[in-house]
Amino acid sequence: MKLNRFSTQLALLAVLLLSAAPLHAQTASTSLAGNYLPSVLAASPAHRDSLMEMIKGQPGLPFWVRALVRQPRYVALASEEVAVKDKRMQLFRACEPRTCETSWIRVLYSEDGKRALLYVSDAKLGIKIFGDPTPEELTFLARP
Repeated sequence: MKLNRFSTQLALLAVLLLSAAPLHAQTASTSLAGNYLPSVLAASPAHRDSLMEMIKGQPGLPFWVRALVRQPRYVALASEEVAVKDKRMQLFRACEPRTCETSWIRVLYSEDGKRALLYVSDAKLGIKIFGDPTPEELTFLARP
């Protein structure tokens, strides 16, 4: 079978694209921005476990915060990538529906999700901070 010039170029382009795709996938870093907390908690055992271990048995948390994994009925904004002392971290914001002004959280994760820090602000229950953040990490958790 004889290929015309266009077919040959098209076949060569397809081979190049297919061979370059795995290389690109291996070198691209995972984005820490634009993710949503319910999806990340559902897909990543590291994120889920570090958060749940931190709040397990802690008194004075709003119900919706306790139910972050089991019942994701909260408003979640897209995550933001932040740099804390040159370390990539992922910042999530979420709040209780209809009461976002009075009951909200910020969760700051290490890049691998194995370390979680939590800032809870609730008009009735007050402010609670979990995970022993450094002063630099606390600036990201506590900022308005």
